[in-house]
Amino acid sequence: MMTSTRRTDVGAVLRAPVVALQWRLLLLWLLFLLLPTAAAALPFWRALADLLDHSVHAAPWARRFDGLMFGDMITALDQASAWFHGSLVLAVAFALLLGPFLTGMTVATGRAGRALGFGQLMQSGVIEYGRMFRLMLWSLLPYAVAIGLGAMAIGAAHKSADHAVLQSAADRYQHTALWVLAVLFVLAHAMVDSARAAFIVDPGLRSATRALGRGFMQLLRRPLGTLLSYVIVGAIGSAVALAFGVARLQTTAVGLGGFLLALLFTELAVLAVGWMRVARLFALAAVGRSLVSRRGGFTPAL
Repeated sequence: MMTSTRRTDVGAVLRAPVVALQWRLLLLWLLFLLLPTAAAALPFWRALADLLDHSVHAAPWARRFDGLMFGDMITALDQASAWFHGSLVLAVAFALLLGPFLTGMTVATGRAGRALGFGQLMQSGVIEYGRMFRLMLWSLLPYAVAIGLGAMAIGAAHKSADHAVLQSAADRYQHTALWVLAVLFVLAHAMVDSARAAFIVDPGLRSATRALGRGFMQLLRRPLGTLLSYVIVGAIGSAVALAFGVARLQTTAVGLGGFLLALLFTELAVLAVGWMRVARLFALAAVGRSLVSRRGGFTPAL
């Protein structure tokens, strides 16, 4: 039976960044992401405090960079590198385990089409955790394919560079291979985010495998809409986060006022990243709804 699909609702895609400005959801993103951040930062903070707090030069060093002090500090910290590496691995693992919970809250918000309360968001994160976790595991497949193909491109570039007469030609081969790897990673990430957005589009979807298939079909059938939504929202969010990050680097965290201002810029950068991820899922869900047939339900290929 022939079925027709809708056109992509461009208005819904453009509204996605605005709809993503939901303070409860973003606040929970910020608070939960503080946990792995603290796990990674506290050991460094304690070590730096032991090294610098009792120095008579602590105040001048806090206001301006000192190369000699920095070199001595790196040497001292290197003695405890195993402890720092362990805390960093723990923080990364914690962040990965939090990812499905945060995504589950986002999916529930997009599915509801309205702002949810704190209790509803937390409950939704728990309910959706299993599906989002399975999807996270399945997402290793497209990433592995992208990395494998990228490694093949880099290997071919190295072989071509070895036979190149000019250094400029060798550099061109290597740069092209890196661009190929970057494009493959973007395609894989867009596919995985489209799979997450599939849970917003179809409330009855339960299978992470089917969700990944729908993400692939969305990228295949709506490549322009999917990639534009992914790239544009990602570029805006990254630019905002970068601006706050630069502002943080330009802020001297000396005194209560300086500390609070530096902390504010740091948290705003984290919020920008969280907003970008939420807005991207909402935009990709708007693109995914165009693949729902006019008769109701998804097209047979999905």
